[in-house]
Amino acid sequence: MSNNIIGSTKSLPLSKNIPIHGNCGIVGKVNIDVKSLVNRATHATQIKKLLKPGFDWALFTFPIVAVFPDGKEYLLDGDHRRAIYACAYPDKETMPCIKIQVSSEKEYHKLFYQINWSQRKNANREQVFVHQVLAEEKDALALRDQLIRCNLCICGSPEEYGTVGAPNSKRITKGAFQKSLKRGEENVKAAVQMLSETWPEDEKIQGELLEGITILFSLHKCFSDGSIIDVDFKNWFKNHMSIYTQHSVASDYKIRGGRVHHKHGESIAHGLILEYRKVNGGCNLQYKQRKVRLSKTAKLIGLNG
Repeated sequence: MSNNIIGSTKSLPLSKNIPIHGNCGIVGKVNIDVKSLVNRATHATQIKKLLKPGFDWALFTFPIVAVFPDGKEYLLDGDHRRAIYACAYPDKETMPCIKIQVSSEKEYHKLFYQINWSQRKNANREQVFVHQVLAEEKDALALRDQLIRCNLCICGSPEEYGTVGAPNSKRITKGAFQKSLKRGEENVKAAVQMLSETWPEDEKIQGELLEGITILFSLHKCFSDGSIIDVDFKNWFKNHMSIYTQHSVASDYKIRGGRVHHKHGESIAHGLILEYRKVNGGCNLQYKQRKVRLSKTAKLIGLNG
């Protein structure tokens, strides 16, 4: 932190051109058990880590509490800080905080992701995404609709309204879902269905594996056209992969496919095709190899096939 601004100050906006939003927050007190609206999970391990050197007022920044027009108050930012304060002062019923005025739940959720993502990276993509949906951000709502159509969900909080997407569906990370969507929504749907049928008891879908299978459906239309190879491929995958975990399958076939840097999904796809083309099954091996060309996935990882 320097005492002077580094670089030219000529391009800095003049005070009269800077829009001012809201009012300055005020220091106050709030009940220590104040609730939040869809907050992140508060982890005991993080609380223990923060309290290991003890409670230090010099390092403690006040939690932020949102005050609604009807006077109701909700914790907006500082769930772990609230927890360590409660541990340090177990007899206290209130804690110090900064109170800000909000007009609606929509504004509350927008402020959450602006504080924890736009200004500092304190929240992960899934946590931010949930609040963007609750803030009714256009792009977030569009992604939510794609999740529903693909029968997937993203979890940003264990609390009510903390999961977005299709009800009672398997979880996926935001990054993995968006990366897979680049290969086409219909191909993602086909991949989700096959993975869900292979591991029906799993609550999550492994991200790189989803991408790899989606790539296969995008490259090989014979895997989803009702043909003999369609049936053969899906039966082979379910019968051979279901005895392992998703993580093991993703790791093993990524290695078999060359484990190319920044192309893990492509590597998994290539590894699976290498294996599938060797296996005798419900269709003639030569016919299978003729229909399922190795060159398609080979090109994705920089090989000649």
